[in-house]
Amino acid sequence: MRGDGMLLKRLAGLDEAELASLLAARPDVLRPVPPRRLAELADRLDDPESVLAALSRTPLPCVLLVQAILVAARSARPLSSLVTEGFDHSGLLDQLERRALVVRDGNMIQLCPALHEVLPAPLGLGPGLAEILPQITVAELTDMSKRLSGTGTGRKQVLVDSITEILTDSDRLTRLIAHAPQGTRELLDDFAWQGPVRVLDELPHFSYYASTRQRPMTAAWWAREHGLIWNVDWEGSYVMPLEVALALRGDGYRVDVSIEQPKVGRVPVAADLVAHEAAVAALRVLDRTAALLETVAAEPLPELKSGGVGVKEIRRLAKQLGCDEDEIRLLLDVAYAAGLLAANPVTEVRTRRTTEVRRNGISPTDGFDAWLELEQADRYATLIEAWWTLVISPTRRCDGKARTPLTEPGTGTSSTAIREVVFALLPADAAIRQPAEVVAAAAWHLPLLQPDSAAEVIVAVLAEARMLGLLAAGTLSPVGRAAHAGRPVADAARTLLAGARQQALFGTDLTAVVTGPPSAALAEVLDRAADRESGGSAGTWRFSPSSVRRALDAGHHADELVAALAEVASRPLPQALTYLIGDVARRHGELGVVAVGCCVVGDDPGLLAELAVHRKLAKLKPRLLAPTVLASALGPAETLTLIRDAGYAPVERQADGSLAVTTPDTIRAPRTRPHAQTTTAAASADQVAGWLVGTADAAMPEPAFHRLRDLFARSATGLAADARERAAWQLEYSGATRIVYEGDELTISSPEAYRTELDVWVHERARFLRLDLAKISAIPT
Repeated sequence: MRGDGMLLKRLAGLDEAELASLLAARPDVLRPVPPRRLAELADRLDDPESVLAALSRTPLPCVLLVQAILVAARSARPLSSLVTEGFDHSGLLDQLERRALVVRDGNMIQLCPALHEVLPAPLGLGPGLAEILPQITVAELTDMSKRLSGTGTGRKQVLVDSITEILTDSDRLTRLIAHAPQGTRELLDDFAWQGPVRVLDELPHFSYYASTRQRPMTAAWWAREHGLIWNVDWEGSYVMPLEVALALRGDGYRVDVSIEQPKVGRVPVAADLVAHEAAVAALRVLDRTAALLETVAAEPLPELKSGGVGVKEIRRLAKQLGCDEDEIRLLLDVAYAAGLLAANPVTEVRTRRTTEVRRNGISPTDGFDAWLELEQADRYATLIEAWWTLVISPTRRCDGKARTPLTEPGTGTSSTAIREVVFALLPADAAIRQPAEVVAAAAWHLPLLQPDSAAEVIVAVLAEARMLGLLAAGTLSPVGRAAHAGRPVADAARTLLAGARQQALFGTDLTAVVTGPPSAALAEVLDRAADRESGGSAGTWRFSPSSVRRALDAGHHADELVAALAEVASRPLPQALTYLIGDVARRHGELGVVAVGCCVVGDDPGLLAELAVHRKLAKLKPRLLAPTVLASALGPAETLTLIRDAGYAPVERQADGSLAVTTPDTIRAPRTRPHAQTTTAAASADQVAGWLVGTADAAMPEPAFHRLRDLFARSATGLAADARERAAWQLEYSGATRIVYEGDELTISSPEAYRTELDVWVHERARFLRLDLAKISAIPT
């Protein structure tokens, strides 16, 4: 099934619609640059990584059938003797053929060659005797034949055939094992049913003992001496031949390829409830993400020596922000993927013998500032789109251990593919009855995942979708449906967040209550001058002298605060609140701390004299320099804290006497990862199918890379000599370059040369174009 074989012939026979369907089922072959010709497509479809990606999304019965076909080919047994008796598996073959994993020609089934590499142990069976026995010496084969009651004479091929005949006969094998040492049957069953390879520490290498009489005849030794298991390396790993395992499984062994997808139960759910829960989750995500990034902006988040954020910091942030630890893990990875968070540049510290690399923590990027200026629907959409493209599940637990946030992903099936499977199973008009049913159904669609791993990832995907507001009341929210369908998330988010509360109820007990999910603007106004006491579907804020002073310290004026709160109040503000703001404002600034090592200044000499003898301020070692100037032994920050703890309301002043507005220093890290959604256009399956039809006989041109410099030097007359050299070098070694062509700045790659023209993939336009090199006017630096 290489490009010039049956697969190419099969591709050439597809019409445009069938070819588009194949490309939609194997989208990885379109990246990063789609194929130009069917021959190139055939090679990509046979790539092991592509085959593995396709197989990982193929339903369980199809994968079992593929493995049965592989076993039938290796064991010379008919396929019908290995699969469910009487079951018509032609429908499964149709599915496999639509994914280009098999090709049928009449009654012959041709597997994709890469499947042999992707599935080295189909149905848990090892290599066949035809692969093992030819590697054994004639002397060993002769001894083994005698132990198996064979003749033990003849040429090597005769010995191989004789041993193979004995070991593939289940009746003779049963009689042979009946005389084996105790425990042999259990050992062999473990090999036959639990996988072909096992490490046997109690079985030394055959040359360890000098004579046969010294060898302990254990179950493992007996199996090795009779050819039922074979050594495969020097680490004590042994494998059972495929034929032996099939014989031990019995003549009645068959693979059940009729397994149906487990059902996902549904229960009715009110649309209003779904919208309400989704809106609450969405607004909480926005609020906690902003709070998390502002916290990290004030002080970089420490990193572990190996990278990522440790458990101690996760717990500190969770306690500080009122979140659980999994929520912090999710928000960190999503913000990082969205380009809102990044690691600061490392510092190299040279010592006499080594150079030590010191990490400088995690900080927000300038993308965070731009994100804050967006509408709340666009902010929410940015986070959802970033999560959808994450290749990991931030909250997944592996063997009970949580993943370390902001670390590189491992290998295996991408969580993006798993999300697509899970979301396809979630109903849009009803709620799921049991999450375990979704786990079982999703695992049926992801057969290559180990059951435990599949359950861990699927549970994490469901939990994250619930936290983000994509899954609400057991069903997909409008935003969840938009994300899964590939529609703009921001449009659905605007409708969802339109019901957020814009007003609060202010009580005489100095509280503000929001009876539903608060909008981001309302939460910002209340957070400015009050302390949040509860959140979720309804929120409560409490005003106090310290919270109002915090707003005044940030540069807000009392009149401005009252006006902002009145604007979001559903009825006139209570007098208790306006009196509190007025009283704090009157006292605010009655004392000023000047950073001159430092001094406390005020207009009331009696008040300064009172501070000088105050018992709680003894730590300041206060000393009157003048009736209105008091010296402190501590710095401005500590002096402010101690005086406030004593019941006063000082402010910090600049050296010229003006109010020092206390705003946290902003630290920004350079972006190290692009936004989750790239600006490069992507070619659709329909678009690629349109130009691939009819290219089966197209000749492959000579590679252009080795003569690009020549071509640019001769034909790119609109460029300076150094620009021609740079463009050719970038295409040759980087694979892509930026050019200005007829006034447009384009990114080009995958070049093919045609005389004075260059056929390239243009990323911004998502298609191949043939460019006249003379019309390239510049190479951007």
